[in-house]
Amino acid sequence: MSNTSLLICASQCWPKRVKAVEGFSHQLAQQVLQRSGWRGRLLLALLRWPSGRTLLRCLLHASLPGIMAHYHWRKQHIAAWLQQQITQNGIQQLVIIGAGFDGLGAQHSAAHPQLQVIEIDRPTTIKTKQAALRQLNALQPNLCLQAANLAYCSIVDLLTETAAFSACRPTLVLAEGVLMYLPDTAIKTLLQQLQHSVQAPLTLVASHMQLNPQGKPGFVKQGWLVDTALTLSGERFVSGVSLQALPDWLMNMGFNLQQLAAAGQLDNPDPCPGELLFYATAKPTHS
Repeated sequence: MSNTSLLICASQCWPKRVKAVEGFSHQLAQQVLQRSGWRGRLLLALLRWPSGRTLLRCLLHASLPGIMAHYHWRKQHIAAWLQQQITQNGIQQLVIIGAGFDGLGAQHSAAHPQLQVIEIDRPTTIKTKQAALRQLNALQPNLCLQAANLAYCSIVDLLTETAAFSACRPTLVLAEGVLMYLPDTAIKTLLQQLQHSVQAPLTLVASHMQLNPQGKPGFVKQGWLVDTALTLSGERFVSGVSLQALPDWLMNMGFNLQQLAAAGQLDNPDPCPGELLFYATAKPTHS
């Protein structure tokens, strides 16, 4: 499992943020960290003690200031968009690619029994998450956890073989923190396959890294230390898009940009800018 996913779990467990995070997300994050080997147990140990939290805060500030708060900022926008799409725009199916240990799918499956939720991630991640959800009695009938590595199988085949999936339901696909690890050709293939798999209105909520003036994907405050850590952990960003090019980039992928979460909004600025967060709708196809 990735170091990034474990850091996101840690952000859900940070004592000063627990009140700002839904209780379920906090409980799920704790359960996951307990089941995530020495890395998860180390993070839990650091979070339990003031000195440990100080050490972790200093390490994060030295590498990428504001990254934990950025994860929370990202979750806030995604949760609001999902709620709007489900309650106002008739979304009946939620497919989460690279679901990680996020609690949104479980929460929405419990809150909206008519919504079919399908989470896709690597087998080790799904196994850990399934055990954590079972411990919390949060495995709803309309929540399907699908173990797969999309580097070795197509999303078309995977969804076709998933009994819970229906091509006829208005569908929202969530790809949070996924696209930046894929080259543009793989992203285009993935998004085109999704359009072929869904015969109803299709919405995409996703994030992608922004390109800096040198054409390199990354956070604005990202330095050599983060570059080295991402490379060593196999999580190096391989693609991105500039803010100005995003609408045309999405058009080339078969989607129309509908809304972008502005990093510099006055009432809720992004604490660690550099990741573009947006939702888009699939362009109508003509037979």
